[in-house]
Amino acid sequence: MHWQKNILLLGLCLLAGPLLAAGFVDPASKIGFTLPAGWKVRSVVQEGVRVIKVVPPKADQRERAAIEVTLQERKAGKADVPERLQRRFRQAEGDREAAVYTRLNPHNGRLVTEYREGRFVSGRLWIVRHNLQVFLPTPGKRLLVARCAANASEFKTYRRQLETICLSASSLRKP
Repeated sequence: MHWQKNILLLGLCLLAGPLLAAGFVDPASKIGFTLPAGWKVRSVVQEGVRVIKVVPPKADQRERAAIEVTLQERKAGKADVPERLQRRFRQAEGDREAAVYTRLNPHNGRLVTEYREGRFVSGRLWIVRHNLQVFLPTPGKRLLVARCAANASEFKTYRRQLETICLSASSLRKP
């Protein structure tokens, strides 16, 4: 009987996460995603492309974990074919390791990939970043790219929130 209470409590906790999150749709780009409670959305234009930045609620999440979440829809190039992207991420390139995980949904062309990359920061310090990236072809030969990244040492702590955002990303633009 005691284990049944624990299972019930665990089930309620797992259901509470999505209930605290809210749906968000950017009015200009028509990109929709699930926004965890307390997170903020900022829209900026970088290199002529509208980019949605999702910011965690606490300063230590932004600084110590170096969480970076961006969503953007851009014109798809010849190299942006889902199968080609999947092959590219399966192999190491520069400071990026081969993807730990790649999954392609052949019905809608959605590619989910998870990989790590390293880079030098000030003081010759080597930082490893863990990335979760989603590519989704959208109407009009466009591509929705959702990228959730954090320092590799902190990624596990914020994984559920990052997955909530990136895996729920979709384009509400009509064909």
